[in-house]
Amino acid sequence: MMRRNHKQPGLLGKKKRNDAHAWLGAEIELIIRERERLLAAAGAAAALFTALDPARIPREARASVQRLAAVLGSLPEETLIDAIEMSLGQRGKRNLVPAAH
Repeated sequence: MMRRNHKQPGLLGKKKRNDAHAWLGAEIELIIRERERLLAAAGAAAALFTALDPARIPREARASVQRLAAVLGSLPEETLIDAIEMSLGQRGKRNLVPAAH
C-alpha cells in the first residue's frame, strides 16, 4: 500500500497563523477604540445641538453647524443613540430609546 504524503502544518505554519490572529486582534481593538472615540465626538456634538439657540449662532458658524447637523442626521438611529449614550453615560439611556408600540 502506498502512503500519501500529507503535509502536516509545521511549527512555522502555526506561528504564521498565530501572528496573523494576533495582528487581526490588534486591528480589531484599534477599530473598536476609534469607533468609541468617534461615537463620543458625535454624542458630544448631538448634545451641543440640544443646547444651541439657533438665533444666537454667529453667521460665520452657520455653514459649519449645518454641515455637522447633516452628518449627524445621516447616522443610523442606532448609531446616534449609541453616540448619545456614550456622551451622557448610561443615565440618559431610557429617555433615548423610542417607545415600542
